[in-house]
Amino acid sequence: MVDYYTILSRAVATPEAKDDRWRRALYERARRTLVKQMSARRPPVSRAEIADEIAALEAAVNRIESEQTWKDRGDGVGDTPPAELNPSPIAELLRRPALIAFALVIAALCAGGYVYWTNHRAGSVASAPTNKLTTNAALTTKDGDVPPGIDGGPMDADQSYVFRRQPIFYRTLQPVGTVIVDKLQHFLYLVQPNNIAMRYGIGVGSQCVDLIGLRRVASMAEWPSWEPPPEMVQQRLAHAGILAGAPGNPLGARILELDDTKSRIHGTNAPKTIGTTVVFGCIRLVNDDIIDLYGRVRIGTPVLVN
Repeated sequence: MVDYYTILSRAVATPEAKDDRWRRALYERARRTLVKQMSARRPPVSRAEIADEIAALEAAVNRIESEQTWKDRGDGVGDTPPAELNPSPIAELLRRPALIAFALVIAALCAGGYVYWTNHRAGSVASAPTNKLTTNAALTTKDGDVPPGIDGGPMDADQSYVFRRQPIFYRTLQPVGTVIVDKLQHFLYLVQPNNIAMRYGIGVGSQCVDLIGLRRVASMAEWPSWEPPPEMVQQRLAHAGILAGAPGNPLGARILELDDTKSRIHGTNAPKTIGTTVVFGCIRLVNDDIIDLYGRVRIGTPVLVN
């Protein structure tokens, strides 16, 4: 696996890196470059393998930001990292802002090559035992969604750790209690005190692909009922009529309606779609996570979508 920590720590060894916004932009470029390069691999790599590489990158980001906080407090005044006493030619090159993006591209390409190799090496390994949702494989749609009325479970047992609910180091100018939705990376953050956020993996439906900006939670409900959109009925993916709230309901265990009257954050009956973009729905979490989020927010909570 690529040593993201070494690459990024060199990249932030510049005067510009003292600016939080500059570092966040750098990390975002790294994430997008990694996802783009790995998604373009042929044959394609699995979502879990991509998620593992993203998790390694996020771990490096968290470590660097923790060290930056330590430096900002002045704990390390007078300390010179050993690697900086005799910087290598590569380190000197990476100090030049114009070459930072190039270094990140190289890192992403290396990561893609590694995953490509491991994917072939693992080709002869037997697949994992099937779970409850796999037994209904014939009922899933092309994007992994599960038909209305089918319970895919509260969460996906095979889901990569990166998309599981977890507290992370997270710097933002948004106030504590704000919900931040990152549609590109498929994460939802609930801002906590002391540069911490609770991060949830999400699936993004076409209803919310164009959603952007600041919204607020307008209403909340437990086990909401659901009515399929006309296009689902026309495509014979669902029967017309209202489906009562239940584990097989596409809206899942909880729903947070936003104040634009059409967007919502909700649960799902298809936990395997977390971390992906799907045809139907809005911002979805596994039922365990939407229940947790539901208990932490209230009506009026700001929701920033980017």
